[in-house]
Amino acid sequence: MYKFNDVADRAILRPVARGYDAVLPSAAKIGVRNFFANLREPLNTLHNLLQGKPGRALTSVARFGVNSTIGVLGFVDVAQTAGVEPAREDLGQTLAVWGVAPGPYVMLPLLGPSNLRDTFGALGDSAYYPNGEITASSGGRIALSTLDVISARSSLLGADSILTSQLDPYTFLKSSYEQSRVNDIYDGKPPVSDEQIESDF
Repeated sequence: MYKFNDVADRAILRPVARGYDAVLPSAAKIGVRNFFANLREPLNTLHNLLQGKPGRALTSVARFGVNSTIGVLGFVDVAQTAGVEPAREDLGQTLAVWGVAPGPYVMLPLLGPSNLRDTFGALGDSAYYPNGEITASSGGRIALSTLDVISARSSLLGADSILTSQLDPYTFLKSSYEQSRVNDIYDGKPPVSDEQIESDF
């Protein structure tokens, strides 16, 4: 599956992302990323509550309110400029906090590295999408999802050289994913103990 994803990325995703990166000015690309991050704030709020983090949930509520209004529908991250950092969470992290084991590592078609827990988490989170004129139709949702993917891939273009320089890109990607998820689960403060980390991966 890794080889399939690599071929698909080289043939489709990377060229499209490079074109997107070349055409849009930096301010516009940042605005698009901010917009999609803001759409997720209600989901961040829900998962922070489910994980017993009311303070972080309030942070997400505040960010959504400020950025959706003063920040022009989230295109400008006014909250972060004011020092209110994102409190990102997802269902995979919530399941981890609840004690659900990660299960086997998997490489998903087009989506890349994951594990069984995060795969179910992503499926659950995918059911969420704000209601509105743009997302009312399936076409609108597909267009938004496509733009989200292109924007996300564009932000990773700078890391391509790091991956391609590895002797074993698959192992490097797996290790990077697992380290990133541990960091996410512990809100940027992972435990020092290897035993604690191994319980999550």
